[in-house]
Amino acid sequence: MDELIDAFFKQCETGRVQIGEFFYNIHFRINYYLDDNVLTIRVKNKELFYKYIKQFISLFNISSKEDILKKLVYLFSNLSFSDFNDIELYIKKNIDFVKNRMLEDKTIPFLDNSIEIKTQEYYQESPYCFKCSITDGTFKYELPIISYGISDGVCYIFAVQDKNLDKSSPYSKKIKRMLYKMNEGVYESEIIEYKDYKEHRSSYYPENISDVSPSAVLSLSVFLNQLVELGIAKVKVVPFLPIRYNAKKEAYQRKINYLIKKDNLSLEEQKEIEQKYLDEHLRIQNNLTQKFLRNFFRINYHFPNVSIYSSPFEIDEYLNINLSNFTKNDDILSEMVLGVEKKLK
Repeated sequence: MDELIDAFFKQCETGRVQIGEFFYNIHFRINYYLDDNVLTIRVKNKELFYKYIKQFISLFNISSKEDILKKLVYLFSNLSFSDFNDIELYIKKNIDFVKNRMLEDKTIPFLDNSIEIKTQEYYQESPYCFKCSITDGTFKYELPIISYGISDGVCYIFAVQDKNLDKSSPYSKKIKRMLYKMNEGVYESEIIEYKDYKEHRSSYYPENISDVSPSAVLSLSVFLNQLVELGIAKVKVVPFLPIRYNAKKEAYQRKINYLIKKDNLSLEEQKEIEQKYLDEHLRIQNNLTQKFLRNFFRINYHFPNVSIYSSPFEIDEYLNINLSNFTKNDDILSEMVLGVEKKLK
């Protein structure tokens, strides 16, 4: 196992890990610092470091080289900034993530329908994802999935992603009309800068809670409700994963290099195209991050007793949330759609 782990880290130094016929973009070094923007993981005790890696791999019923390498790619693709300086704690946390599935499959009432809740293996940003859908017993409307991990009584949320491919069926249209009611009153609460933007008086796009999918709000509300039922009150939202970000950046760079060679670009043209692609990469990442975080500020609008007590990089790199005062009540989800004084007709 040690030799396979060594070989994996050597490939990571090149930025490309080959597993069978597939290549994975993952670029970092171990305890080797150069002034070239390559991320470096600080390992204090190699023996302990490898011990934790092998403990993580032992959680899975796998023995083939390719399967082990895939799990290593998963493990080392999802470090946040602080994890680079405490890698042993990071691996222990991920061992907990795998062990702590915790959320049970169940069905809860929702208006004249119900919400089916499932937890399934995911292994992208986290080992599990929370998946729920609205159903009338015959048809289903899939809500966005939530990638999460639980360790030491803390839930880490990595992503909220819409995987619903059915947007046009009669039942989907019915549910979307229902969920749209959650937007009532939101725009009126926005700051003047956002209203100026929406009404074309300004080109500046400020932070807001209007540009949020109601289905994401409902999915998160159900998820947080389940956490509170489990006694979990502390949530850390992970806004940025550096290795994943750099993998996309280096993919852009390979595309740039191909265009430079194909079109025989001048030095000035090379600089121009590099700046264009890098600016676009930053813009996309910033939009994704802000859209992700916006979901939680929208939750705070509907549930003021959900306490967001620090934004990323105020206390640490996470958006920190306290659920101690969050109401444990499935009916509150229906009321959020119905409105305070409004009944669904």
